[in-house]
Amino acid sequence: MIERLKDISFRIHIEPLHAVEQATKVETVIKVLSDIYQSYNNYIEIEFLKNEKFKTIYDTNKKVLETIKDELSLLVVDLNFSSFEAAVAPNLLEIQSSLFKNDVLDWKRETYKEYKDNIIFGDYENTNYMNKVAKRYNDDEKLRIFKPLFSSFGDGKEYQIHIKDENHQSLKAFIQPKKTKDFYMPKLVAEKTDISEYSTVQLFAKIKKQGDTFKLNQKNLKEILYIEVLEHDTYPFKPDLIKYEDTIFVLSKNLNCTVEFDNNYYIIKNDDLDLTVWGDSRKEVEEAFSFSFYSLYKNYYLEENSHLSDDAIVLKEKLISLIKSVINEA
Repeated sequence: MIERLKDISFRIHIEPLHAVEQATKVETVIKVLSDIYQSYNNYIEIEFLKNEKFKTIYDTNKKVLETIKDELSLLVVDLNFSSFEAAVAPNLLEIQSSLFKNDVLDWKRETYKEYKDNIIFGDYENTNYMNKVAKRYNDDEKLRIFKPLFSSFGDGKEYQIHIKDENHQSLKAFIQPKKTKDFYMPKLVAEKTDISEYSTVQLFAKIKKQGDTFKLNQKNLKEILYIEVLEHDTYPFKPDLIKYEDTIFVLSKNLNCTVEFDNNYYIIKNDDLDLTVWGDSRKEVEEAFSFSFYSLYKNYYLEENSHLSDDAIVLKEKLISLIKSVINEA
C-alpha cells in the first residue's frame, strides 16, 4: 500500500543554505512540516464545510469533521534523512468512514488532489490563478490556507524548499510571492477601528533606583536623555523564562538574542544555540522562538548521549547549563 501512496504523494525537500554537509536543523524540519500540515488541515476543513451534504451532517454531529480530518491526515510514505526529503500523502486507498456512503472516498481523493495541484503547485503571482482563488475563498479562508503555507517557505536565507517528483527531480521551488503576498494574507478588518495612540520607543533616562529595581514613574524619573520612535518592534529580546504550551523553562541567565526586521519579517536569532526563527509580527516570532526552544529541549536535552552526535552533545550541554528548572503545568 505504501508504494501506491508514494505515487500520489508530493515530496518536500528542505535544502539548508549554510549547513555543513547539507544537514537540516531539527527545528526547521518541525516548522516546515507543521506549517504545511496546518495549511492542509485548514484547507480540508474549509472545503468540507463548503459541501452542502457534509455541512448538513456536521450541523447535527460536530465530530464528523474531526473524523474526516483524521482520515485525511498526511502520512510520511517515504523519507530520505541525508538530504531531508519527505514524501507525504493521506491514506486514500481504503474506505474508512462509516459516517457517509462510499462516495466520500471520491471526495477525499479529489480534495487532496486539488490541494496538491492548486495550492502546493499554485502559480501565486499569476492573475488567472489569483482570480480563481478570489472566487473560491473569502479573506479569512485565504489567510487560513496560505499564511501557514507561506510561513513554511521561510525568508529564503536559511533554507529553501523544493517540491520534487518520484525521481527526485525538482518541480518547484517555494519562494515568497512578494508582489501578491497581501492578496493571500489580507489584513482582516477588526470590529474596532480605533487607531492606537501608543508607539514603541527606545528610551534612555535617569531614574531613581529603589532597592534592586527601577520603577518608571513620574516621581522617580529625573531626566529623559534620549527618545526615538522605533519603526518596527525590534526592541531587545532577552528572556529568562520561556513558556511553550504547558511547559515553562526557568533559565539560569537571560538569553541574549538579536532582533531584526527584514523583508517584512521579524527575525530572532541566538547564535549560541544556533536558533533562527521568523514571523509576521513580534508576537508571532516570539511564539516561534518558544516552539523552537521546546524542540531543542525534546530532541537534545531529553535525548540519551548515545543517540547524539558530538556536536549535538555539545548543544545538549549548553541547554543543561542554561535551563535552571522545568515546570510542567499540565
